[in-house]
Amino acid sequence: MTRVTVSRLHYGYFVAPDGYPDAGQPLPVSGFAVRHPDGVLLFDTGMSPFEDDVRQRYHPRLRPAIDAIRSAGLEPDQIRLIANSHLHADHAGGNHEFPGVPVYAQQRELAAARQLDYTYPQYVLDYPGARVEAIDGEHEIAHGVRLVPTPGHTTGHQALLVETDDGVLMLAGQASNTTWEFSTSAFAVRLRSDLNDPIGHHPEWMANLRRWGVMRALFAHDLLVWERDPTDLGAPAPG
Repeated sequence: MTRVTVSRLHYGYFVAPDGYPDAGQPLPVSGFAVRHPDGVLLFDTGMSPFEDDVRQRYHPRLRPAIDAIRSAGLEPDQIRLIANSHLHADHAGGNHEFPGVPVYAQQRELAAARQLDYTYPQYVLDYPGARVEAIDGEHEIAHGVRLVPTPGHTTGHQALLVETDDGVLMLAGQASNTTWEFSTSAFAVRLRSDLNDPIGHHPEWMANLRRWGVMRALFAHDLLVWERDPTDLGAPAPG
């Protein structure tokens, strides 16, 4: 069988606005191309054009999704499926560049996206040729490629699990904003399950990481990579 590979796609960046902990810092906007025997799958499609008030707040620098995939050696007619982590305009804003290609999103997310000021439907949902597929919960979209709910940033947020030669890779979107946030939550899960030490907090879905077999995770707005730590935690006692 053809080897499954994953490539990061850079769709541009924006500037964190005042009031954010990292105000003034550039934040990447990225998605991923999954080369699979059944064809190429996209996870997130980048940014749409923005209205003036949003542009003035975030100062986005946009790169069309088609330009991003071509830089990875792909052409638009090779894209067979699209899955969006969620339907905000910086993650699903390039959907309209792929008319006729099925787009998978959680039912909850689709309902939210119909609310005022949630997204730009003309680029995300209602463009000519749109084929939106609503799913509910875990759903395999190709052999060894599965969407799983990861609510938090939005109620219908989802991640993509990809079985690779190096284990299960999680394309996490904005399930966590940073690798550090993901790592501390995953460690809290491990302390609770391995040592019965309920310190910290974590999203409910994160308790599934072990069941899902996730070995690494990649993110939309953070270029670092999380890897599972296989070493023994020992049995530390209070100091």
